[in-house]
Amino acid sequence: MNRLSLLGALALAAIGPTVHAADGPDAVFDRYVAAVHAGDMAAVRALIAPDVERSDFVGCRPEMSHPDCLAHYIEATVVRPKARLSVLRRQTEGDTLSVTVEVRSPLYTQAGVERIVGRDIVRAQGGLIRAFRFVPDFSDEATAVFFGTLGIGPRAAKPAQPS
Repeated sequence: MNRLSLLGALALAAIGPTVHAADGPDAVFDRYVAAVHAGDMAAVRALIAPDVERSDFVGCRPEMSHPDCLAHYIEATVVRPKARLSVLRRQTEGDTLSVTVEVRSPLYTQAGVERIVGRDIVRAQGGLIRAFRFVPDFSDEATAVFFGTLGIGPRAAKPAQPS
C-alpha cells in the first residue's frame, strides 16, 4: 500500500466510527434532550422517522400518523410543560438505548410532586427515532403518586364497588 492509500485508509477509519456514532441511539437521544430543553418541536420532529412505531399515548387520535402521534406525545408531556430531563443511567444494546431519567416540570409540581422517574426506551437507526416509549418507575413514590392522579399505576383510584 502506498503512503497516500495508507493515509486515506487511516482517515476513513478515523471518520467512520464518528459518523456512525453521530447516528447512534446515544447521539440521537442527546439531540432529543437538547431539542426538548430548547422547546424546539421542529428539531424534535426532525428526529422522528417516517416509519416510527406508534406511540400508545392516550392523547393520540386514530387519524394521526405515527410520527404525528409521537410528536404530540412529546409536545404534550415534556415540551409544552417545559420539562427538564436529567439522565441518571444509560444502557445501550445495539440500536436500543434505555435511559433512566428524572423529569422535573411544573406539571408535576401542580400535582404535588417534585419530579418523576422512569426509563425512556429509544430505538434509533440512521440518526432517527424508530421507536420511543417512557416506562414510569412505580417503585418511586413521587412517580407513583403523580401517575395515580392520572388514574395510572398502583396508586390509581379504584372504581367504587357496588354494594
